[in-house]
Amino acid sequence: MNPSPVSGRPETASAAFGDDGIEPDLDRARQAALLAHGVVIKFKEMGLPEELDPELASLSTDLGDLWSAQHSLTAQLESFLKPPPKPLKDWRSVGDHLADLKSSIEHMAWHVSSVRRPLNRIANFAYRKALESDATG
Repeated sequence: MNPSPVSGRPETASAAFGDDGIEPDLDRARQAALLAHGVVIKFKEMGLPEELDPELASLSTDLGDLWSAQHSLTAQLESFLKPPPKPLKDWRSVGDHLADLKSSIEHMAWHVSSVRRPLNRIANFAYRKALESDATG
């Protein structure tokens, strides 16, 4: 997956385009953005310190993109498994479907790799806070 020239992160076609890859899916993009924003709000309301803001930004973005990408992957699989209008062996169509699936899986793999470090740092912070709370509680 090619990184965006602006952010260096992979371009998130699944969040911006419909499952056909042509028409924008603005509803899904909004939902992914709202999900990411919800993650930020939850942690900020819980008192996550500013020093973890970079990790929170990555975590929320990756989770939003993974959520969106899994919806695209599901739609692509359903489209692939849908019976063709005529019972013929259309290997070009099969190849196109597999290329689309590969692209979605690579996109998801990038986010799975990217999310590990911020997820671990914030989880460690959460467990430290829980231990402090147990010790004083």
